[in-house]
Amino acid sequence: MSTGEEWTADANDAVTISLVQPTESGPKKIESFNPKFTYAIFGEEERIFGYKGLRVNLSYNASDMRPNLAVSSARKFQTVSEVQADDVVGTLKEFLPEVAFQKKSDYDLALKQTPKDWTPPGELIETIQRDGDTYEVWKGSLADAAVKQLVNRIQILVLFFIEGGSYVGQDPEGQDEPDYSLARWSVYFLYKKQSATEGQSQYIFQGYSTVYHFWLFEPLTPPASPTNKPIEPKVDDTWELPQEDLPYKQMSHRSRISQFVILPPFQGRGAGAMLYNTIFQLQSKDAATKEVTVEDPNEAFDLLRDLCDMKYLRKNVPEFAELSITPDISVPQKGGILHHNLQITHANSATSAKSILDIDALEALRVRTKIAPRQFSRLVEMHLMSKLPLSVRPLPDTSDMGPPKGKPSAADQTMYTLWRLILKQRLYRRNATILGEFEVTERIIKLNETLENVEWEYARILERLDAPRPGALENGDAVASGKRKLEDETNGAGGSSKKARVEDA
Repeated sequence: MSTGEEWTADANDAVTISLVQPTESGPKKIESFNPKFTYAIFGEEERIFGYKGLRVNLSYNASDMRPNLAVSSARKFQTVSEVQADDVVGTLKEFLPEVAFQKKSDYDLALKQTPKDWTPPGELIETIQRDGDTYEVWKGSLADAAVKQLVNRIQILVLFFIEGGSYVGQDPEGQDEPDYSLARWSVYFLYKKQSATEGQSQYIFQGYSTVYHFWLFEPLTPPASPTNKPIEPKVDDTWELPQEDLPYKQMSHRSRISQFVILPPFQGRGAGAMLYNTIFQLQSKDAATKEVTVEDPNEAFDLLRDLCDMKYLRKNVPEFAELSITPDISVPQKGGILHHNLQITHANSATSAKSILDIDALEALRVRTKIAPRQFSRLVEMHLMSKLPLSVRPLPDTSDMGPPKGKPSAADQTMYTLWRLILKQRLYRRNATILGEFEVTERIIKLNETLENVEWEYARILERLDAPRPGALENGDAVASGKRKLEDETNGAGGSSKKARVEDA
C-alpha cells in the first residue's frame, strides 16, 4: 500500500451524523448514520487525505437541529514540502453555520437549555397518527428568521443525500436572497412527537422538504364585444413595474418540490408518504396554486410520488377511478395514423368515430387535480393498464397472481393494442428528436424497447400498489433529484438541476 493510500480515508465512512437528545448527564445519542454522498464537500473522489483513524462526527440536537462538529484522528500527516493534510474543519466551515464549531461543553450546555416547550418554527398544518406514534408537519417561509435558521443548520443534509443538490435561498455568491424572494420558498418539516420526559425534547426531526412557487402565465380572458359607448381618453396613462416581487399567494403559480429528505433511520416507516401527501394535498387546496411539480425526481422519489398520487386519485377523484379505454375501435394491421386526439385513421382514409380516450376531458381533469402533464399521463397509463384483461396485462417477473393468464381473446388483444398506442404516442413525442436520427427500423426497435421497459416499471408499481407490504411507499423517502431512467433510455437524457426551474416535471 502506498503512503498516500495509508493516509487517505473514505469521506463517506469517516463522516458520521448523529441525532442526540439532552439529558442531565449529557447528550444521549438516539440515531447515527453515514452520508450517501460527500463529493460536493470533499471532491469527486470523496476522499480525505492526511489522517489515520479519521472521525468526523456531526451531531444534531434532535429537536432544533443545533449542530456540533467534532473531528479527531489517531494520527495526522506531518507536512512534507507542499504536501499537507486536508483541512477538514476549514472545509466544512463553508457548509455549516458558525454555531456548529462551538466547544463541546458550550454545545452540551445549549442542549440542556433547550426550552421544554420548544416547538418547530412555522405553523402546525398536519397531525398524523401512525402505529401508535404521533407525527406533525410544520410549514414556514424561508423569509421567517426562525425557519431560515433551521434550514441553515440542516441543508448540508441536501449535499449528503441528494445527488446534484445545492443550498436554497442564496445567490451564486452565497449571499441570502432578498426577503421578498425568500418568501417564495415554503419549507415543510416532519417531526415525530413523543411524550415529554424530564430533560428530553418532545420532538425528533424526521426530514424536510422545500417548495418553490413560480409565477405562472395564464392566457388572458378575451375582451368583451365592443359597444357603441364612446371611449373616454385616460387622464393619466403612466404606469411603472412594481419595485419588488408580488407575494406568491396573490398570483397564479406553480408549486415545485425542490428538495425532499427523510433521514435514513426513519425511511421505510411511512415518513416520506406522510410528508409528500401533506405537501400535495395542501397545495391542491390552494386556489392560487395551478400545478404541483417536482424538480428532477430520481427513480426512488418517482416511486413514492407515483404510489401516493395513484392512491390519492383513485380514492378522491371518481372520474379518474372510472377511466377506461373506449372499446370497439378498429386497429389497422398495417398503416394508419394515430391522431393527437387519439382517433385512428386507417389506410383507406376512414377515421374512427370515437377516440381511444377523451383528451379534452383528461386535460380538464389534470388541470383540476393540479398534476403536471407528464406525471398525469403516467398515472393515466398505469391506471388503464391495471384495468386490462389479465390475459394481456403486463406483469412483473416476480408477480405471483394465480393461474396462467391463458390465451387472450381478439377483444382482449385489441384493448391491449389500444393501450400500447396511448403509451407509444407519448414516448415517441418525448423522444422524437433523438429517434429521428435513427433509420425507421431501428427507430421502431428503440421505441418498442423503451415501451417494454415502461410496461415492466408500471407492472412493478401496480404490484406494490395493489398488494402493499410494510414500507411499500418508502423507496422514495431519501431524495428528490436526478432523472427517470426508463423513459429516457432512448435519448440518453442526463444531468440534474441544482435549483428549482420552470419546466414541467
